Amino acid sequence: MDGSLVHKLSRLWRFGLKPASPAAFGFAGLCVAAATLACLIIQSIKPGIITQATYYPAILLATLIGGAWAGSLALVLGGLLCWLVFEHPQFGLGALSSAYAITLAIYVASSSAIIWAAEKYRTVVRRLNQEEHYRRLVVDELGHRLKNKLSIVYAILSYELRENRDIREKVDGRFRTLVATDDFITRSDEECASIIDILKMEFAPYDVDRVSLMGEAIQLPSQLAVTLALILHELATNAAKYGALSAACGRVSVSWVTAQGRMTIDWEESGGPPATAPFRQGFGKRLLERGLDPFHGRVEIKFGPGGLVCRITLALPDHQPLQSPLPRRDVTGEESTAVQY
Repeated sequence: MDGSLVHKLSRLWRFGLKPASPAAFGFAGLCVAAATLACLIIQSIKPGIITQATYYPAILLATLIGGAWAGSLALVLGGLLCWLVFEHPQFGLGALSSAYAITLAIYVASSSAIIWAAEKYRTVVRRLNQEEHYRRLVVDELGHRLKNKLSIVYAILSYELRENRDIREKVDGRFRTLVATDDFITRSDEECASIIDILKMEFAPYDVDRVSLMGEAIQLPSQLAVTLALILHELATNAAKYGALSAACGRVSVSWVTAQGRMTIDWEESGGPPATAPFRQGFGKRLLERGLDPFHGRVEIKFGPGGLVCRITLALPDHQPLQSPLPRRDVTGEESTAVQY
């Protein structure tokens, strides 16, 4: 199927047609025509089958795409065609048998309920789609502006540190890694990522000789990858500002395992200043407490004398591969399903 046609059908399903427009009424007519054709086919195969049944999905689809007025038109057209074509009236429109009158009343009541429910659903879905579209535009615009500002900041730092080459190169590497993290978060709606890649990306701005990573090369779906990237970025930033990475001898050890569809990540800092609970609840604390709710996860934090100790548990989606199909290599160069960094 042509890609443009698929895009048009997807857009039609997401945003529908303008309610009470000629296009909406025309779509309702097409739905009723398709339902009538289905009725004729069914009647030719086995006469006596309830003929109104095929009109219910036509009314539902007409309402979802074209709105309540289009669904009402499908209701009326479906009832008339069902009576005229399949009941074969002999005395005009005024002659309705009592049995068919009851059937028609049931048809109208059922169809009205379908139109009401479908219109409510349509309203909510259209509102969510519009909100999603608006948020995507805002996120893209903010990402574009952020990149421009970061470029200006980078240019200023490069100019001010032009006489200090070593410091400039160190700042340059860390700065580029932070930008890569932002790019990863903005594009990960359509990608999967390995937890190892996420952790390496988050620790790259710091002294990696003081960081230990151990676990399988687990592939994470996009939403979970973004959420974990945000949480791990928060932990790494706090470790660099207040925790183990802020001390000369401090170390951070991160390990993870999977069992029975759940993943456990252990974050342990050592050799740093004593960890203390924050005085106020900021975005970082709210992120740690609520970020993993969609994945039935939780974050347990202990403030130890050598630094922060944290355990993250969450449920892995069933349809995602748990391990990378390619072997990883550890620092010795040997193939291994676990990585030491």
